[in-house]
Amino acid sequence: MPHSLPMMDYREHVSRGDLHYEKTVKRSEGGLPIGTGTMGSLVWTSPSAVKLQVNRVDVYANDCSTNSFNERHSDYAYGCGFVDIDFVDYGADVFTDDTVQQHLSLYDATAAIQGNGVQLEAFAKSGGDVFAFLVEDRRAEPQGINVKLKMLRPAEVLTKHHLAVSTLKMVNDMIVLKQVFREGEHYCCSAVAICLSGRDAIARMNDEFGGRELVGSFRKRPVLGQPNETEMRLCVKPGAGAFELFVASAASFDTEEDVVALAVERAEAARSQGYAAMLAEHKAWWNEYWSKSYIRLSSEDGAAEKVEAHYTYFLYLMASNSRGGQFAPNFGGMLLSPRGDRRHWGAMQWWNNLNLYYNAILPSGHYELMEPYFHMYSNMYDSCARAAEQQWGSQGIFIPEVVWFNGLDNLPADIAEEMRELYLLRKPWEERSERFKQYAYSKHPHESRWNWKSYESWEEGHLVYPDRGYGPYGFTTHMFANQVGIAFHYWMYYEYTKDETWLRERAYPMIKGAAEFFRHFPNLRKEEDGLYHIYHTINDEKYIGGKDSMDAMSAMHGILPVLLKASELLGVDADLRPVWQELYDHLAPIPTSDNPEAVLRTEEGAPGVWVGALEPVLDNKSGIDLRPARFCNLCTLATEDENPSMYETGVASLQFQEERLNGDWGRSASEMSASARVLAGMGMAEPFKETVLAQLDCINAEREYCYITETGHVKFFDNRLTVREGVNAISAQRLGNAAAALQLALCQSQPGAPAKEPAIRVFPACPKGWDAEFALWCHGGFVVSSAIRQGVVTRLSVKSTLGGVCRIHNPWKGENVALHRKDGSSGSTSGSSSSGNPMRMSGSMFVFDTVAGGEYELVRV
Repeated sequence: MPHSLPMMDYREHVSRGDLHYEKTVKRSEGGLPIGTGTMGSLVWTSPSAVKLQVNRVDVYANDCSTNSFNERHSDYAYGCGFVDIDFVDYGADVFTDDTVQQHLSLYDATAAIQGNGVQLEAFAKSGGDVFAFLVEDRRAEPQGINVKLKMLRPAEVLTKHHLAVSTLKMVNDMIVLKQVFREGEHYCCSAVAICLSGRDAIARMNDEFGGRELVGSFRKRPVLGQPNETEMRLCVKPGAGAFELFVASAASFDTEEDVVALAVERAEAARSQGYAAMLAEHKAWWNEYWSKSYIRLSSEDGAAEKVEAHYTYFLYLMASNSRGGQFAPNFGGMLLSPRGDRRHWGAMQWWNNLNLYYNAILPSGHYELMEPYFHMYSNMYDSCARAAEQQWGSQGIFIPEVVWFNGLDNLPADIAEEMRELYLLRKPWEERSERFKQYAYSKHPHESRWNWKSYESWEEGHLVYPDRGYGPYGFTTHMFANQVGIAFHYWMYYEYTKDETWLRERAYPMIKGAAEFFRHFPNLRKEEDGLYHIYHTINDEKYIGGKDSMDAMSAMHGILPVLLKASELLGVDADLRPVWQELYDHLAPIPTSDNPEAVLRTEEGAPGVWVGALEPVLDNKSGIDLRPARFCNLCTLATEDENPSMYETGVASLQFQEERLNGDWGRSASEMSASARVLAGMGMAEPFKETVLAQLDCINAEREYCYITETGHVKFFDNRLTVREGVNAISAQRLGNAAAALQLALCQSQPGAPAKEPAIRVFPACPKGWDAEFALWCHGGFVVSSAIRQGVVTRLSVKSTLGGVCRIHNPWKGENVALHRKDGSSGSTSGSSSSGNPMRMSGSMFVFDTVAGGEYELVRV
């Protein structure tokens, strides 16, 4: 725990974000979320039972090689099995609106449910894939309690070339559910094992085979003879008092690994340790987690406290869904899907959605939550390098916007050759070969590579795919900025940690790969104006086929300076630096409305604003694009000093957008909207407040994908989550957006341009009437702790975890400041630390050297 953080009651603080229900939830999506980071579930009630669905981040029914799921939303992943803890056989319901109480404690990461004569406490073990339950029966006449383990689908499901086999069995006194998925070379297996402690129980399954495991191998037709039952039970002997229940899981892509044995081993280890000892260990981890950073807010109208509660809750969700594994959670559903393993938008990752979960992580100091995200994209590097050449005739790496967990499939040589000719607009779309059409027919239409396939329909028993009408262009086929966004996250991790080994081994390959893709992209060329222009790309699913799209131009302007700096820091690729520098120096500017080819033209004499692309575009879209204010540090408050013309364009763009919204920024606050982040990043406090509150309230949520109340209002569930993304696709995207925006409103440390020197700025967009205090992490490993009361900064301190030069804006508008070193010495502007009186500083920016572990306080004189 950083010593510079003020003494505070973390339990009291974090508990302000708890969930409290004094009713049953009407839909499973409103349940209480628990998770280990690799295994998770919502916990919800029916009148007689507590229910959950075991989900894992590493369970995939199919991979990038599949030819069996060419219908939208038909692929599936993550789910392992249903579990019901059923308290009632013959008797009164135990969970009704007049008796139930439910509580999710964020500080301890425990869920508690109390009903009529029964109660249950649950948690997801930190550091192990086990759910632990303490179940207590206090009824005057206790009943038998049935713990049911249920398959997600029939025992055998054959989908074209894909086979899914589920089996139930008994191992010692445990009940076990195993799933096996096979298609071609793809294999994935999962297992769930359940055991009890403290009460006698009998395992039952009412099938003629007595629960023996019957595993089918892949065949052209289903394997006959599987048991009809899809459910197994642990029948618990009636009795008053408590017993312990453990649900463990495991998964593997290795045909040689015995996942049943692993799940059973985990369950037995949990039982041997016991609920109380496991809970103490679990609480210790979570209590330490919360001490890393915090944000605390207050306002007379309660709006600030509301934003704070959602921020704290978001950090709970991320630690529950993204920790310790090799894969990031899916953006729609995370580890919380309650309705099986098919979900709207399928199992692939959509980066423009996924990144919303990770933008707020580094300032929170919870660097470990980024690891699954980094592991997933690094592990697909080789396939993405191959795809850059196969699909585009380029070099580096191509990471599509929509991609499978293991990257892209290896294309046959003839398909790859024709794809390049078609997608680079060298060959007319109407001249596609029958071979290409047939190959594409079996591919998933969500995958960016095949996303030109429009919405399918069944006609006389045949699945028919029209294309979108724009040739090879789909919604995401020609979007390229996302791979730069991924690489930039790697760079930001280095900026926060200064870990040169990380930069060399993990970040640099991604940074170089993303930049080299653009440098070698065949439709990037230098023209008579001496500038490099790019053609035939897409910007955010629109501006189809445009020139110098915002998507591509912001990506190149963002990644090239980072590549140059990283290369210099590591002392590598010196021979390529002049080539990269020449490209960067002669790169066409980010598109603006004062360009005669812009898709949106402002009035003559009016300042230019950012636009989506230059003409020609195929879809007649025309509009403003605020991407530079949210992407790669292209435009921030610090840009005013670094690049005044870019900053002026940013201000003009925001003013233009505000006029289009009639001054109501709340109209821009959809689930995925980055408006709150943009406004906070540019120092617009009141618009930020208006937008973030609208976003949290789902004011502009899309009705077709959201929870509709009985009165017809669109809203979030009791657990603050939405289903904006569709059936079974639980989403916290708006919480991620709000969290990142709040951090920027209170503390910024990003530079004024990519790869430039960062500087800390406190409360740049704190709304009027909000009192706030925080401890957040900044570029360079500085932990900044500050407070503001009635518009005045009352406290500001910095802990240097890594040493180095600290640059911080004066929050007292030019007043003189004294710099105190906590051990009694002062900081120094000359590169040394000396003992003695506090150092006096003045001006708008303070620059002083620090030592690793040093703590510094800035005080108004």
